[in-house]
Amino acid sequence: MKKFLSKVILGLLAFVLTASYAHAQLTFGARAGLNLTNFSEREDGQKLEGVDKSKLKPGFQLGVVAEAALSDNLYIQPGILIATQGGAYKYSETGYSETETINLNYLQIPVNLQYKLDMNGMNLLLQGGPYLGYAFSGKYKVKETEDGKTEKSEEKLDFGTEDGQISQTDFGLGLGVGLQLSDNMQLGLGYNIGLKNLINGGGTSIVMKNNGLALTFTLLFGK
Repeated sequence: MKKFLSKVILGLLAFVLTASYAHAQLTFGARAGLNLTNFSEREDGQKLEGVDKSKLKPGFQLGVVAEAALSDNLYIQPGILIATQGGAYKYSETGYSETETINLNYLQIPVNLQYKLDMNGMNLLLQGGPYLGYAFSGKYKVKETEDGKTEKSEEKLDFGTEDGQISQTDFGLGLGVGLQLSDNMQLGLGYNIGLKNLINGGGTSIVMKNNGLALTFTLLFGK
């Protein structure tokens, strides 16, 4: 499935960029943003037992994008980003609490179609498209408090393909809205919906997928 999706996205990107280059010169730019992420996590289709609260984990994204017109109002905007994802969970019982945090650092490739709707000099942006992610590092952190005493620990995540291990690859769908503040400045609010179970193998009934909000600022050069 992931190989097929990769070929589809790369093929779509190559086709659209080739077609759009004949219509208009590519414009490149830089993007930076704040990520607020967590996991949609279920076991046998149900919420995990013992989880009191799932918290959004703050992070960032930083990278480069390209933009090309397909028509007067429709654009394609692929990118290459360094993006942090992950989530945090809190478990508690009488006299004891534990907070687990998973930090995942991805090389992420989104390919968005963007529609620009003119609103008296300022464009409303509507966009969506698939993304691929490759996790190049990650950490698992635990904070335990028992009878007033707190202990902290962390370990590096080992990605793999065995049952129960976290997959190094991810894919999903991004949706968003934004504003074209000027010819070369865009402000966006997006939501990524992870479509891949990050837990490998059939030996576990847990399904864990990335989800997250992103507030981004994009600066395009040469406009």
